[in-house]
Amino acid sequence: MGIVGVLALALGGLLWRNWNTAAPAPQTTTTLLAVVTTTNSTSTTATTVPSPTTTTEAQRVAEVEMILTDLWLGWFDALFRDDVDALWLVVATTSKQEAGVSAMETVPFVRPPALDELMVEVRDVLLDRPDCLVVQARIEAPFVGEGTGTEGVYVLWPDSRYGWRMATTWVYANDLWLSDCDEMVREETP
Repeated sequence: MGIVGVLALALGGLLWRNWNTAAPAPQTTTTLLAVVTTTNSTSTTATTVPSPTTTTEAQRVAEVEMILTDLWLGWFDALFRDDVDALWLVVATTSKQEAGVSAMETVPFVRPPALDELMVEVRDVLLDRPDCLVVQARIEAPFVGEGTGTEGVYVLWPDSRYGWRMATTWVYANDLWLSDCDEMVREETP
């Protein structure tokens, strides 16, 4: 057998190995829950260690979609009611709050905001860290008129009082949003 035969056998073996290899398992994230300690009336302490939970990528996207839905419903509700203080429940920066106050005068509501009319579609989770969540999503809100859908990249920061809040918005996934997570000074807000 010549060099060509050896190369053909080697290539055939590689192709067989790659073809015969099972597809990789779907990506999962494992979250460990805290230890729960309970005490009964006779001062006996029992400790229970919950089993770890596993979140698939699809489950995490659904969670992120719920987070964005809650934030956008809060945003539209504050605008509809002209409630400047309620904006702070959903925004994390003064510039976002000021944009909301300006929008109170210009957003043409057809009817009050309703959860069943608000559509949030997560296109991509660009960054998912405990200190910063960046999501590309499409938002449809028919209660502010037909054809008012928008797509953007939303940078969210966590807040110990309110949960996730909107910090900044970008137009494209390849914009410079990473500096909002890593370098932007997080101001003290109400």
